Amino acid sequence: MPVPENRFWNVRLVHVEDLEYIAFKRRMADRRPSRGGPRAAGEVLGGVVERCVQLWLSKYVSLQEERILTYEQRNEYNGRTSTLYRELDGVWRIDEVSLCLFEIKMTYKEKMEDGIGLKQLETAEEILYSSGKFQYILKRMVYISEERVVVLDDLPALEPDDENSELGVVWVPPSEVVAAAKELELELPENWLEPESREGSMEDPEREEWKQFANSEGETTANPLADALKKVMERE
Repeated sequence: MPVPENRFWNVRLVHVEDLEYIAFKRRMADRRPSRGGPRAAGEVLGGVVERCVQLWLSKYVSLQEERILTYEQRNEYNGRTSTLYRELDGVWRIDEVSLCLFEIKMTYKEKMEDGIGLKQLETAEEILYSSGKFQYILKRMVYISEERVVVLDDLPALEPDDENSELGVVWVPPSEVVAAAKELELELPENWLEPESREGSMEDPEREEWKQFANSEGETTANPLADALKKVMERE
């Protein structure tokens, strides 16, 4: 695909526990209007389901931990260059020059028919191609549903380990999500597939998690990862 010149720099995939990425997430959490408070129930449930689907996919392909897409981009308004991050739901390194990207969606029939997730995959594809490191990037929308629907112009249903099709849909049976949740010792609501399970809000599970890294009040901690993270944040 054509790649715009000089639009992205220093494109790379980093580990989910990369300190620079953790610092970025901390800053984003600080800026949330509901910082430390409830989050949308659908967002939290989606994160749990995503972990289950990742486990299911990993039984077919080798998903790599380096799935955080980071790159530098110049702001067209002020001319400043910033380091940005995109979390990819799944990355399968087929070989040195080939990747398969997975975008997991727990969504509704109408959105699946419209190909939800494709735009995110195309953006990630564009950024990765600009690095010059890859010749082939395959894209997979991953949908959880008992009933398969026609997606866009009848995109093909693919097996998770398909190495040939450029674009397609991987269908995940809900029973596989339930099985993965048990294996991961995660709890799914009884009605997790129903729209009402995504309504309202719930306590943010990240609130306690962030305490082990850093905080805005400057409290000290004996955690080596926290100390390293603070140094990253102080440099910015």
